[in-house]
Amino acid sequence: MPFPAGPAPTSVLLWNAEELLDPPASPCCLSSTRAGDRAVVYRAGPGGGVAAVVDFTADAVRRADGGRSAACVVHLLDDPLPRAALLADDLLGPVFRHLRGRRRVPGPAARRLERLLAR
Repeated sequence: MPFPAGPAPTSVLLWNAEELLDPPASPCCLSSTRAGDRAVVYRAGPGGGVAAVVDFTADAVRRADGGRSAACVVHLLDDPLPRAALLADDLLGPVFRHLRGRRRVPGPAARRLERLLAR
C-alpha cells in the first residue's frame, strides 16, 4: 500500500520480518502512546528499513511482562524506505543509526520521514 494519509509519526517500532508477515494486533509501544498516534515500523535484518505504518486505535496499556502495548491498524508499505536512505539523511540518521526497541521521532525528522515515504 502507498503511504497512508494521517498524522506525522511520533515513534519507531522495531519488528523482525516474521512480525511483518503476521502483524500483532497490539504491538509494543511507548507508554505515552495514545489513540490517534502513528508510528513507523522498522524491519530489522537484511533489507532493513521502514516497511510499515501503524495507526494506534487505543491508548497504551501495561502488559503482564511490564511493557506497554496498544491496539492498532498496520499498513504495510509497497515501497519500503531502505536503511541506507535513512542513515544518509541528516535528520533521520540520528533516529535510525542505533535503533533498539522503540523510540520517539522528533518533529523535524517526522516531517522528513513523511516526505520520503510519500514519494
